[in-house]
Amino acid sequence: MNVNIYFAEEIRECDRLAEDSGLSIFSLMENSGHALFEGMSKLLHKKQRIGILAGGGNNGGDGIVLSRLLLNHGYKAELIFPLGLPSSRVAQDHLDYYKTCGYRYSTEMEGEYDVLIDGLFGIGFRPPFTKQMIGCLDFWKKSNALKIAIDIPSGVEANHGRVEAAFQADHTFCLHGAKPSAFLYPSGTYYGELHIVDIGLPQRARFRVWTEEDVRGTWPAAKDYTHKGTFGTGLLIAGSRQMPGCAILAGTGAMRAGVGKLVMATEKTVADSCVISLPEATYVDREDSQWRKDPSISKIAAVAIGPGLKPDDSLENLITDFLEESEFPVILDAGALSERSYPKGRKSPVILTPHPGEMARITGKTVAEVNENRIQLASDYAISHHVTVVLKGMNTVIAFPDGTGFVNVTGNRGLSKGGTGDTLTGILLGMASQGYQPSMAANAVYLHGKTAELYAEEKAPSSMLASDIMQIWPVLLRKMELS
Repeated sequence: MNVNIYFAEEIRECDRLAEDSGLSIFSLMENSGHALFEGMSKLLHKKQRIGILAGGGNNGGDGIVLSRLLLNHGYKAELIFPLGLPSSRVAQDHLDYYKTCGYRYSTEMEGEYDVLIDGLFGIGFRPPFTKQMIGCLDFWKKSNALKIAIDIPSGVEANHGRVEAAFQADHTFCLHGAKPSAFLYPSGTYYGELHIVDIGLPQRARFRVWTEEDVRGTWPAAKDYTHKGTFGTGLLIAGSRQMPGCAILAGTGAMRAGVGKLVMATEKTVADSCVISLPEATYVDREDSQWRKDPSISKIAAVAIGPGLKPDDSLENLITDFLEESEFPVILDAGALSERSYPKGRKSPVILTPHPGEMARITGKTVAEVNENRIQLASDYAISHHVTVVLKGMNTVIAFPDGTGFVNVTGNRGLSKGGTGDTLTGILLGMASQGYQPSMAANAVYLHGKTAELYAEEKAPSSMLASDIMQIWPVLLRKMELS
């Protein structure tokens, strides 16, 4: 199932377009209630006492419709307005219809409930909580009920990860699509299990979750009569005396990802250690001032720069040369990540692969600010700098310069180790050397995360090493039937 991700303003625009096309907000709210009933009824049974907490806006209106449908179908549902009756005109109309059906409501939460459904606040919520809201939250926390949120847990903002106080849900039924906060920190921890319900609006999201079906649908078909030149030559500029392993990890990633030929430009002492683990690569001495004239790098299809390197003027000049003089994909990671401008008219992509700390450094934000707003921040940076941003971490964001992008949800704590990012850089290089497509970056991130999940099927994720990723990679490709 596709999971589209909608910012609050995009949802409002969808509502406006629907209304302009003749679908009234009243009808849209009715659609939402029916979709919620269909989804939630799978979790409920008719002997349970169900409390629906409705707010004063449209989110509360969805709760009113849901309450009516539950009562229509014999559930023991109780509609409650703990913060006062609806102020939204369309919610008031639905409440009038609810009362016409002979159903009652209350303004107090009393006793024990088997299920509590949160319909207090929607995408328009802005902190802080009032004293009355805190009272609702305290009741919620003390209850042992199954807890379900409509669209978004109350207290969570749609677009941001920051949370002052919020309702902790076991399940959240998102209307039309997920909101960015479902994939941000700490807001994502309040959603519980995510469910997407269709309410009849056109799908026009800029971002969505990348899936296994997407990988299968965009994976290149196997080729016959091939040789190493068929799959391109990749140049990896990585490794230093202090961090030689970065070159090995990234180089192995590139080779396992299918590059035809790998040239590694590194220090001689690093090359001497790398060749033991990676004899398949070709090595050039990066300390030689003439290394770029080496014949082995005359037909480069892509370059990755940065793992194990420290930023300095020499490295910056090298990056500038590749950005301005080449027309193949350039992947920048670790020491190659700095705040700089990028050529606007460049035909081939520039791919940045920062972790939150590096993203904070190049944007002037704090790490917390990055994690609270990673989707929008990555997208804004990609658009303004004409680059593709792979913002690593839980729920890695892949943002493109045209404003679109994907969120990846594969992986586990096994990837929270030094060196895993170097391996991803190598995978990206290996794929880009064979011919760049926008889906390439998303596929690399998805499969990188999937190796950690496959590892965890038999071993503790905390024991995983970055070097394990490329041991699992061939098994994963075979399991997914990818060539």
